[in-house]
Amino acid sequence: MKIEQGTEDAQHFVDAMYHEFTLCEKAFDEFFLLAESNILGKEDYEILESLYKNYSAFLTHLYEFYVACFKRDKGDTQNIHYSKLDKLFTFEVEKLMRNMCNLIEGGRAPSWANDIAYYQEQVPEDFGKKFRDVRNNTSHVEIRRVSGGDRPTLKEFMDDYHKFVFFLYDSARSLWSSKREVPHKVAHIQEFNLSMSTTQTDS
Repeated sequence: MKIEQGTEDAQHFVDAMYHEFTLCEKAFDEFFLLAESNILGKEDYEILESLYKNYSAFLTHLYEFYVACFKRDKGDTQNIHYSKLDKLFTFEVEKLMRNMCNLIEGGRAPSWANDIAYYQEQVPEDFGKKFRDVRNNTSHVEIRRVSGGDRPTLKEFMDDYHKFVFFLYDSARSLWSSKREVPHKVAHIQEFNLSMSTTQTDS
């Protein structure tokens, strides 16, 4: 389907993107809080299970959000071949890191920016593929979720690629974060108010 700016369908697509990023942001926030507790000594299985669940949800929602961004950029909701997506993800991180280098060199970088060397690290050529692999592992019942093999496990991916994933996440927050004084409300969430249902069912 073509995405024509200013149409109702285009707004619905943006609403779906906003919802996807909200889910991503909530999963990351929960993971961050749990990680802090874990680092401070909480190591019970329930904590570890929640860490895994929230990090995998964070990655899955971030991946789907960016796929939607790529579709919106080309003005069409038609599926993009996975080989092209792999390249688009890698290119996007390269662009973000290059932009930060330019800001630092121009004296316009935010105060929290790291030394320029942090942003000059080469993005692994297989970043996009590995991101897709780990997203598939966590979205499907898959032996490689456990054994890795030719795909990274969730922990292996976090150890090797989190820095690059965070560039994607952080760059989207300024425009898509739900943490604002008046949050953007979307219809498909508001209609899920079960108290407004005209048909009451026994639970």
